[in-house]
Amino acid sequence: MISLSLYQLLFFSGLFGLIIGSFISMLSWRLPRIMMLEGDEQFKAISIGGSKCPHCETNLPWYRLIPLFSWLSTRGKCHHCQVKISSRYPLIELSSALSTVTIMWFFGLTYEGVAALIFTWILITICVIDIEHHLILDNLSLPLLWLGLLFNTQSLFTSPIEAIWGAAIGYLLLWLVFHSFKFFTGKEGMGYGDFKMLAALGAWFGFIALPQIILIAALSSILIGLIGIALKLRKMDTPLAFGPFLALGGWVTLIAGPNLF
Repeated sequence: MISLSLYQLLFFSGLFGLIIGSFISMLSWRLPRIMMLEGDEQFKAISIGGSKCPHCETNLPWYRLIPLFSWLSTRGKCHHCQVKISSRYPLIELSSALSTVTIMWFFGLTYEGVAALIFTWILITICVIDIEHHLILDNLSLPLLWLGLLFNTQSLFTSPIEAIWGAAIGYLLLWLVFHSFKFFTGKEGMGYGDFKMLAALGAWFGFIALPQIILIAALSSILIGLIGIALKLRKMDTPLAFGPFLALGGWVTLIAGPNLF
């Protein structure tokens, strides 16, 4: 059996995080577009085709798919058409690597650590898609919810009873906020995907963690919104994806526990 020191574990987990980040960047780009297709077209989009330049659609050779380093070596441009490649790819890969190293630092190579990695990678995927499309897909939020319930049958992060109540109360809380806001203003303040995502976070950490998650999400969204307006990066009436802020609340709770405040 191979024995690794802490720093060796962190190094290899960072490399693995880069690889997972490359997969997340591909998945978050393709999945929303695939969901808009129907039947056979959807199946073909899933099963056919490797990575291509989004501009000239040239197939990328394997050595152009090395996470982060390929983007740096070409200075962020396609090697064929020289069109600038979005920085979303290295940013997602770096986020995945850093979060993977953080999880290994706090949890180590344990059952909790493996579960936390799966949780983190799904959260990153949800965040990217919600930022780019204002959409939280059931294909991601519902598996996240069921995984939380399944992992907590072994009480990895909370008891089974608290996980079940967390899922139920998490959904109901934002459902009530949504319909109350709509009743008084006639407008929809969020989407149903946010309900399911908070339900998933409740399934992972129990109902006791929900106030902390909501507080972190609310305060961070207000702060980012105000900064964006002050810097003239967004207008007052521009919708702001709430999923990433819920994800932030969930991930802070994963690392720091449900009693941070």
